[in-house]
Amino acid sequence: MSAETEQAIHDAIAVHIADINEDDPEYLTEWCVVASAVISTDADSTVYYYVDSSLPFHHSAGLLAWGKTHINETRLMSSMMDDED
Repeated sequence: MSAETEQAIHDAIAVHIADINEDDPEYLTEWCVVASAVISTDADSTVYYYVDSSLPFHHSAGLLAWGKTHINETRLMSSMMDDED
């Protein structure tokens, strides 16, 4: 990935985080992104990508573990709300 693309990702995430709480802004320190893509010539195949801001392994592992927990909690809450309807 080019340095320009990596900087653009960093800038986009930083702006998003700063916008969440405008009264007490937070500042991006580290990030990682997991993405998937479908191969245009083989729609049944998926490629996965991982990109980070040159993190030490334990930092990226911690961010990904937190993300997995957050996703699970969000899905559980959504499921519980759907059951109430």
